[in-house]
Amino acid sequence: MSIFATPVVHGTALTRVTPSAPVPNDPALRFAQDPLMWIGLPAGTAIAAFATGGVARAGGAANGIPGDPASAWTAFQLSPLPQMSAAGFKAIRGGLPVQIVLVRGTAGATPAADDCLIAGAPFVTAPAGAGSTAFLGFAFQDRLCRDPLSWAEAIAASGVCDANWAQFVTDLAALPGARHVRVLDHRGAPLTSGTVTVAIDGGPPTAVVLNAGLDGDTGVTVGAAARATVALSGTTAAVVAPGDADEGAFGGSGFQLQPGKRIAQVLDAAAWLAPPDAGVQVQRWNANSFLEPIQEGNPYFARLVQDVRSAKPSGGGPSGAVEMAGWAFVRGSQTDSSVDWPLVPGDASTTLVNLITELHGAGVDVRLLLNQFLRFDSASLDDFPELVPILFAFYAGLAPLQVLASVNTDPAGYVIGLLAVAALTTVLTSSVTFDLIKSVAEFSKPLKEALDLLDPALATWTPYPAAFADNPLVPSPPKILGHTIDDFSHLGVFHQKFVNVRTAAGEHLSYLGGIDINNDRPDTSLHRAHHPFHDVQVRITGPAVADVIRTYAERAGLFGASVPIAAPGPLAGTGSHLVQIARTYFAPQAGSPTPPLSFAPGGETTPVRSIENAIAQARDYIYIEDQYFTPPDDYVQALLDAGDPARNVRALIVTMPYSTDQPYGGIRRADVLAALQARWGARFHTGTPLRRFLHETPALTTNLGRLRLASALSAGSAMAVIAPPVHLPPPPFWAFIGNELVLVHAIAAPVSGSGESTTQQIEIVRASGGPGWGARPIAHPAGTPLLAVQVPGIYVHAKVMMVDDTFLFAGSSNINRRGLYHDGEMNSFTIPQHLRGDPKNPARILRSRLFAEHLGLSPEMGLALFADAPAALPYFAARTWYEGSKVVPLSFFGSVPLDVPIGTGSSIPSFLLQVLIGALHDAAKPDVWPMLADPTTTLQPVPRVKGPNFP
Repeated sequence: MSIFATPVVHGTALTRVTPSAPVPNDPALRFAQDPLMWIGLPAGTAIAAFATGGVARAGGAANGIPGDPASAWTAFQLSPLPQMSAAGFKAIRGGLPVQIVLVRGTAGATPAADDCLIAGAPFVTAPAGAGSTAFLGFAFQDRLCRDPLSWAEAIAASGVCDANWAQFVTDLAALPGARHVRVLDHRGAPLTSGTVTVAIDGGPPTAVVLNAGLDGDTGVTVGAAARATVALSGTTAAVVAPGDADEGAFGGSGFQLQPGKRIAQVLDAAAWLAPPDAGVQVQRWNANSFLEPIQEGNPYFARLVQDVRSAKPSGGGPSGAVEMAGWAFVRGSQTDSSVDWPLVPGDASTTLVNLITELHGAGVDVRLLLNQFLRFDSASLDDFPELVPILFAFYAGLAPLQVLASVNTDPAGYVIGLLAVAALTTVLTSSVTFDLIKSVAEFSKPLKEALDLLDPALATWTPYPAAFADNPLVPSPPKILGHTIDDFSHLGVFHQKFVNVRTAAGEHLSYLGGIDINNDRPDTSLHRAHHPFHDVQVRITGPAVADVIRTYAERAGLFGASVPIAAPGPLAGTGSHLVQIARTYFAPQAGSPTPPLSFAPGGETTPVRSIENAIAQARDYIYIEDQYFTPPDDYVQALLDAGDPARNVRALIVTMPYSTDQPYGGIRRADVLAALQARWGARFHTGTPLRRFLHETPALTTNLGRLRLASALSAGSAMAVIAPPVHLPPPPFWAFIGNELVLVHAIAAPVSGSGESTTQQIEIVRASGGPGWGARPIAHPAGTPLLAVQVPGIYVHAKVMMVDDTFLFAGSSNINRRGLYHDGEMNSFTIPQHLRGDPKNPARILRSRLFAEHLGLSPEMGLALFADAPAALPYFAARTWYEGSKVVPLSFFGSVPLDVPIGTGSSIPSFLLQVLIGALHDAAKPDVWPMLADPTTTLQPVPRVKGPNFP
């Protein structure tokens, strides 16, 4: 059965148009601005629809015709219906092919946009005129700029072309330069600089210096049965791959293409992955590793339990070992700290204590390195009265869902967060303050106490050695509000979250990322947890694991802790991913008494340098998820440089929580977002995920939050009369009146009437049209139910970045000075060695799954729908919260008054500071920001700003 029809008949005078030219820049065209290699067609040529599909149409007065920017043009795009032959389409490397036809001038009315054509049906006829008056090209989902022969051969590989397609391929092969080897960059566009060598069948290499005019064409011909070897000169870190096949190589020797193949993608890994700092022993890159991203806590914990249990011996064989290092290991559950929570829901054997007891009892050498937050230099906090609330606010920002999980509206009281703050104001002036701070801050203390009963050597406290004396923005001696601080001198943390496993069979694997073994982390991509939590972890096998094992040993060595997994030596390859393991570590400041780290004597800044390198290499998109997104100036500048219109990067997308959870972090983030918006314009997309509404469960008062309209409500009214008043929670709170979401903002009048006839007037805030949090206001009759609900945000804790579906950063470093220049962090950076041809490319896989999750679709569906990043971007604007999307603009709550607990730009610690220290809030900013909220070291480039503002 033929699915694909030959677009032009044999004998047509075909012209190979060089160089490639972009698809016209019109939003109706999926591949707008992508370079294509076109075939020119003379006047009168009848062009057929190559497949059954739908038509998109666009036109313009200029900048559309290859080589003739002054001519008017009309473009037609035919997108096939893949269900016509699912097997045939799956056989095409590069994904769904789309037929694009350009004609000079203004075409007739047919085909019209949204027309559906049958394969072989008349599509477009080249208009009258001299030379080529129509141009034919094919674009694929992978966006490789294929030469015409390659795109015809790719479609022929489907096995469902008509009988004339083979002749069409022969006609294209006869064109001048049709069999030249062409070199593309990492995103699939013609390479415009650098030197490559091409050797045919092992013969002498030909060196070609590429420039924009060559359009990636080396001029070297490869026969249909010959094999070309392509290498990138000037580097020993070249990634070379065919782009349209799951093959590739890393190193200086290049890669040999399959017989007759002519496309090579190249990338210089040295331009992306920064070299380690002096004295750091981890590798710059680990070839032939395999990295698998895992979304959300529940899938990660399930996989982790399975892997750590693989260390248990079986059949009398040897046992393995498990190493865990983390920022926090929380034992008790969120709802009851006296009850342990299981990593696998419903399986009590997977509580952390039970799991470690099981492993220990089976002979597995299991050890934990616990981050220690507190290092007080005196037995009590007596520096000055204001210090205690400042410290409490700071620690509240470290784990806001645990410390103040009820600041969002609570089902019982709706304002319990404010009551808690009032109680804290009293508590923080009492004699129990010191113990309170310690109980809040040392999240791992209950676990340590339990494990000590089993074996005191199982878990070791590891306080981070960076001191205030190592921070160039902190005076010596340090001061806050003019008061000298001598109660404590250190406030850094080991923020790393990683696990190493040596299985009983002797295999090695590692996990690292943003997910702590913490009771607020269990969640799925549906985000139905009461306090939804979004995060990413990665599982690593192969040579890169050795660097994660080394990192554990280095940290353990600082504190004399046991190291269960010895350095494994070279590990066998398990995949085709180039993986860099990079850490952040501080450097002691000159004159500081702090000794340097033996394994990073000058500190380590590889993460920020690799991140900024990748930003500089971006040519398509940059996608970021971050808990804070309060970046240092050098990082902001890298993004501003990438937004240069001449670079033509299509999009910068940043997903973040609604508030920053740093004292004064909202100030920094607002300034940075404003600068990026000014630079990127419509190409800048920001959003915060918001789960679907959550029904309240009455707790203190029967039917609390369940009311009705006592009188009709018009579409334009901002006042509603409700009954019975006894069911009214204290405003503000969210509610549905019928199917309209409103904010009940305030009580507008006292109770009226008596007995069962009592009513109360309330003030409501309603949507005013356009995108936002509410449906269009409509009239509601008396008796319409009013139901109080919660609309909780999804807390973004992930620390990831993808660039051009080529580069993946996943780890523990938040995008702030603390994560990039100060604390102890652990990150992975991954480039697929097979580039666009890698079906297991972790950058594309994770981005596609994240897009789907945030748009309210299954992550698996995202792999099909969103594999093409630029084509996926319009979904964020088109799919609304009401249609299932979770990500909403930061302006989503823009019309809501700022006294609503759920929707402000202020962080929890900033809110606490305002309440607890009142008028001192602003005065404390220049001290608290660089010392507690966002510390730095001398590793950060100058100038270093003391306050949160940018610039």
